[in-house]
Amino acid sequence: MKNKLAGKLAYASGDIYGGGAFLIFSLFYMNFLVLVEGLPVLAATLIILIGKIWDAVTDPVMGRLSDRTRSRWGRRRIFFLSGILPVFLSFVMLFYSFGIQNVTAKIVYHTFAYMFFGTAFTIVMVPYNAILSDMTDDYNERTSFTTIRMCFSGGTSLLAAVIPGTIINAIGGASISPAQRNGYLVMAIVFGVIFGLCWLFTFLGTKEKEILPPVENITLKDWLSVFKLKAYRNFLGIFLFFQVTVDLVLALFIFYIDIVVLQYKNYTLVMGVLLVSQLIFMVVNGEIAKRKGKAFPLFIGLPLWIVISLMFIFIDSATPVIVICLFAALIGYGAAAGNLATWSMLSDIYDIDECVTAKRREGLYSGMTTFLRKFTSGISVFILGIGLKAIGFDQNEYNILKSQTLNFDPAAYARSSIVQGIKWMFIAIPVILLIGCLVFAAANRINKRRFDTVIKALGDLRKDGTLSSLAPEEIIDLETAAGVPSDKLWNN
Repeated sequence: MKNKLAGKLAYASGDIYGGGAFLIFSLFYMNFLVLVEGLPVLAATLIILIGKIWDAVTDPVMGRLSDRTRSRWGRRRIFFLSGILPVFLSFVMLFYSFGIQNVTAKIVYHTFAYMFFGTAFTIVMVPYNAILSDMTDDYNERTSFTTIRMCFSGGTSLLAAVIPGTIINAIGGASISPAQRNGYLVMAIVFGVIFGLCWLFTFLGTKEKEILPPVENITLKDWLSVFKLKAYRNFLGIFLFFQVTVDLVLALFIFYIDIVVLQYKNYTLVMGVLLVSQLIFMVVNGEIAKRKGKAFPLFIGLPLWIVISLMFIFIDSATPVIVICLFAALIGYGAAAGNLATWSMLSDIYDIDECVTAKRREGLYSGMTTFLRKFTSGISVFILGIGLKAIGFDQNEYNILKSQTLNFDPAAYARSSIVQGIKWMFIAIPVILLIGCLVFAAANRINKRRFDTVIKALGDLRKDGTLSSLAPEEIIDLETAAGVPSDKLWNN
């Protein structure tokens, strides 16, 4: 039976938190720690590093826990309900230190607060990334669910880029200072309530399969066994190359707009165009994926992104903002294609794994995927920092130079090694990573026909451990999807 629109909307509501919380964190948290709370930059960086390590480590643990959980509300949905209060409290605690004045005490508190935030995020998001395969076996329905989810995520990201700052400035003033504490607190409460309520809606509106596999003990060998699955290794190649590209482009975008093209005043406009286009094109790519397969949007969106990246070679301070906005919109198309393809592909991995192992391990795969995602995100930021240091960039020196209008020559500065370094980092690294993503996408062997065969095979295997109803050509499709001979399936 087809899932109704209400169920899809309820499922997608979970990524209001996924798309919104970390964007707010990325845009505001470092400024809050350094300029509002008065912490040293090194201490703020250390807080975030410790939090990221903790966050990454807990993901696989949470994945396995959700696989083993049994409750009247299912093995995934129970965490949506239990995570509502931690989601709210942890987000408020990120931006409120309860009047603590001692710097050391603040560092300890904010380290705990960020670790708590990471834990709350893990509690809901790891089961969330695993639940789709428990909701529907239909290839196109999963694409439809993911399309709506990504639209919710993109829409929330767009709002999260504008509304928090508006609240903060309205209450605490436009100048970043300790006077903004109340503004940050109100913003955190407002969005904490929104994020908590979205999980209530997701809990109430989603439904898992009633028949669950038996609980099994998992060893370290089992954790590592996910990499034996060819389809998963291929998925990781697509997923990680794409996500690191997104991380670096978003991190470098503000530097490119400010330093290379000297149009910082237009940064909000350009970023808004990118986010809006990504939202619009998510629907377009969703329809393409239903007709041509989940990987197909990659072969349109990523080559387009590569071409646009190379076109940035010709962008400078004299380029009209409308041209930059057009390029940003086309990057948004590529980003929409990549996000839709990767997140919709993941749910199919779980069924292929069951064909091979005779086990349901959605949480294990979800936890490992989010762990690797966060690990590579940390690495990409580290690489970016090394790159900026290598070219000699110093933000403070740049701000001082730019403020000295009489001594600042944009043309001369544009020829400097720093500007050229940022320009080529922004262009070359994404191009290389996107080509890598396309290589793995070309190796993808999962299409609708083969996936439907996987689901048909699972019906047979669950019933009597054989493939009695499959025709010879379906056996070939099954072996292609699973990456192993048919006599090696079902843990034989």
